[in-house]
Amino acid sequence: MLSFIINSRRKVLLLLYLLIPASILAQSDTDTGKARELLRHGKADTATIARMLRVGEAFLDKPESWEEDMNMAFRMADQMEALSRQINYPRGLGLSKLLRTKAFRESGHAGQGRGSSEEALQLLTQYGTINEKAQAIIELGGTYSNEPQDLPRKIALYQQGTDIYLKNGQKQSAAQLKEFIGDLMQVNKDYDGALRVLLEALAIYKETGYQRLQGLYSVIGGAYHGANNFVQSLRYNLLAVETAEQLREQGPLMTTIYNRVGLNYFSVQYYDQALDYFDKALAHARTLRDTSTIKALLLNISDALRNQGAYTSSLDTLHVVEKLPTALEKHEIIQIEIGYLRDYIALHALSKAAPHYEKLKKILENEEEIPVFTQVVRLALIFYLQQTGRFNDAAPYLNAYQQHAREFPGGLVRQAEAALLAFRSDSALGNLPGAITHFQHYKQLSDSVTSTTQSKQLDVLRLQFETERKDKDIELLTQKSKLQEISLQKGRVFRNVITGSICALLLILALLYNRYRLKKKNAVRLEKQQEAIHAQNELLKKLVDEKEWLLKEIHHRVKNNLQIIISLLNTQSRYLDNADAIAAIKNSQHRMYAMSLIHQRLYHTDNLGAIDMHWYIRELTGFMEESFDTGAKITFCIDSEVILLDVVQAVPLGLVLNEAVSNAIKYAFPGDRHGTVAITLKKDGAQYCRLAITDDGAGLRHDFVPEESPSLGMSLMKGLAEQLEGSFQIKSSEEGVSIQVLFLIRSINQAN
Repeated sequence: MLSFIINSRRKVLLLLYLLIPASILAQSDTDTGKARELLRHGKADTATIARMLRVGEAFLDKPESWEEDMNMAFRMADQMEALSRQINYPRGLGLSKLLRTKAFRESGHAGQGRGSSEEALQLLTQYGTINEKAQAIIELGGTYSNEPQDLPRKIALYQQGTDIYLKNGQKQSAAQLKEFIGDLMQVNKDYDGALRVLLEALAIYKETGYQRLQGLYSVIGGAYHGANNFVQSLRYNLLAVETAEQLREQGPLMTTIYNRVGLNYFSVQYYDQALDYFDKALAHARTLRDTSTIKALLLNISDALRNQGAYTSSLDTLHVVEKLPTALEKHEIIQIEIGYLRDYIALHALSKAAPHYEKLKKILENEEEIPVFTQVVRLALIFYLQQTGRFNDAAPYLNAYQQHAREFPGGLVRQAEAALLAFRSDSALGNLPGAITHFQHYKQLSDSVTSTTQSKQLDVLRLQFETERKDKDIELLTQKSKLQEISLQKGRVFRNVITGSICALLLILALLYNRYRLKKKNAVRLEKQQEAIHAQNELLKKLVDEKEWLLKEIHHRVKNNLQIIISLLNTQSRYLDNADAIAAIKNSQHRMYAMSLIHQRLYHTDNLGAIDMHWYIRELTGFMEESFDTGAKITFCIDSEVILLDVVQAVPLGLVLNEAVSNAIKYAFPGDRHGTVAITLKKDGAQYCRLAITDDGAGLRHDFVPEESPSLGMSLMKGLAEQLEGSFQIKSSEEGVSIQVLFLIRSINQAN
């Protein structure tokens, strides 16, 4: 049981007066001020009435009109009427009545404006313009409902408006009104009349060159569907899709168009194609956040999946419908419950189907009947009871269905299902003559359904074939046209080509000769330049090699000199008895070793301008550990990234490291105390580097102030940090001492 989406264009098509010249309909806040100013000074005239009309319509034409907007429009109509009577202006009086009619319609009480509309038509027919008369006729038509008793009068009035538009040369307005008339005729189930009017509207649109025909194509497709002309219905609905997609339609009409094509394919059991179009419609409805349309489309998708045999997916879709935030209508509740019932029965889950049977039974017993849905509910209940073997309980529902079958027969598919259920009931209850009769009726209806479906499927194939052939014919005609055009131009082109070719050949020969001469000169010049460049490159290479050799030699000699000084200091310390002097010499040796280690690394590597600090820290720490013979007393933890520094920064950084580690080894762990010295060198951001030496030893004494310390080591570390253009920080606590140096890494190229 599919949900049909009815695309309501009532408001748009009822407001066809928007096509009337802007002199009557323009919105302007300035007009409000002018009208009030003229009234205040007693200078009101016909122009004031026109401004008041524009102001009133501006309030009505807002995208979301509120009650105060409606009241303002009524107030403007009252003032227009009073002023028109004051200056004896019948046309203005008619326009005031027309504005009042529009205000009633916009406020949702169109019927109350009928008296004003009739007065407006009478006055504007005599005193107004032809467009104002047409507008009054259309507004009068809008005061009638779409009920059977009002519809003929409504259509007749709109037809009068159409005739005026055609006589006045406003063809596009006439076509739009005819489109609305055709839609109203569909409501009255006059499909033949609707098709006649709609096709007239289509002819007028095409005559004026109007291209946004997707809405009209969709309405025509709906009319053909009502007239049981399936192939024409599908043809126009596909035209609606093609036109809407070409024009990038984004409104709610796009959802309706996709859904109608899906319903066309559903009716011929092409469920894959139906699901494709239902999914497109659903995606568009979700974009518009149209919850009511989303519910209807999900129910259609659930029905298509059920007919495909995808019962679990159908159940999942029903779950999604129930979780939507808006309340369900009665017919939607019935559709959902029937869907659950049939899906669970198909999955042989009768226990899960039982609650939905009870709900449908309660709906049928307690609530007001909706005849079409009542018959469908009865069939669902009969189907469930027969599946559970309760044929006696199913009999009352079957009798009730058969009593109303003549009044509400439904389609062939439903009639065939009812005949099959009646056959099963008679067979189970032993009514063999009735069973035979119902089975024969079922076979007849089933064969008719199959025949109808096959006929429609053949129509679909024929339509697809005709469309493809039409496309091929168009392509063939296009190709023939192009060939004829080419043939006509061929003679002229041939002559022009011969003449142009001769001229071009002569020009090319001249250019080639000139090019040859230039190329020869350039080749000689380039050969000389190449030889000069090659000689220069050889010279530069030799200079670079000599520079590298000299740099390595310098680093090697600096390292050797430092090592000689270290040896001399070592020899000197043997002849000293003063412990402070010996300690000072050893500190100097460590500092020199820290510097010599850098120069040693530089002449052993190809990169003469950069020191790998990751390697250097480990080498220097290992030397310090062996020099002081810490053994297992102190553990060194090194966490260093691979950071390349030039000599200018590596030397002071190495000396800071030497001083900090020496102090930690000598003073952090007195006596037999064991501990750890952690050394970290990592980048801090993109351009900065942080060196941290932390121990968990005894810490500094409480009265020790690093900034005021006269010690050489402390002064040296602060001075070296300044040389690095960085910050020096020392912290002491019960958990040990932490020394940190933060500095900016210099570019290696800049250093060189």
